[in-house]
This record gives sequence, C-alpha cells and structure tokens, in this order.
Amino acid sequence: MNEATRKRVDSSALFTGLMLIGIGMLFLLDRMNIADFGYVMRNFWALIPAAFGVQKLIQGRIWSGLWMITIGAWLLISHLHLFGLTYGSSWPLLLIALGAGMVVRTVYETARRSEPEGPS
Repeated sequence: MNEATRKRVDSSALFTGLMLIGIGMLFLLDRMNIADFGYVMRNFWALIPAAFGVQKLIQGRIWSGLWMITIGAWLLISHLHLFGLTYGSSWPLLLIALGAGMVVRTVYETARRSEPEGPS
C-alpha cells in the first residue's frame, strides 16, 4: 500500500469519542447506583484540564499539552490536599513549573536548531 493512499486516523476525534464514552459510562453507573459519579466529580474534577492536555499532546501540541497537564495536576494536588498542600500554599509550584518549562523549551529548541539538516 502506498504511503499516500493510507488513511490517517483523526486522533483528536478518536480521543474526544473515547472521553464521551467514558463520561457516559460514569453517568450510566451513577444512574444504576453502582458508582457515585457525584463523588468522582467533587474530588477529581481537576483532571478535566489534564485530559484536554493529553488531547493536545495527541495532536502534537506538546508544550501546551504539558502545560495543561501541569495545571490539572496542581489543581488535583491542591484540591485533595495531597502532601498537605492547599491552593494558598502551593501556588509557587506553578511558578516553578512555568519557569522549568520555559528553560526546557528554550534548551530543546536551541539544540534542535543547531542540529544539521538531514542528508543532502
């Protein structure tokens, strides 16, 4: 099969469809009194930005995806008071993550630009 004739999978639509199936299953389990969807939403709502970050990663938008995953992780850690952190005490973690992301991105892009092009 020729490379040009291969069909590409729309990864964004695939991910969105899987998310809808997952959410629908949670609602169904809640309606059947098998699981408490309200509990899940009250405690794990912060994973929603992280899920959008994963979608951006799948689309190839690495830096924005990683940033959204970081925001989701910070929200989850703060909301659940993991490691004794709250929103008020953990906001410096966002500054550290933003600074680290900027440093890594700059180093990565500088190294990528300095690499020689493919064989000529």
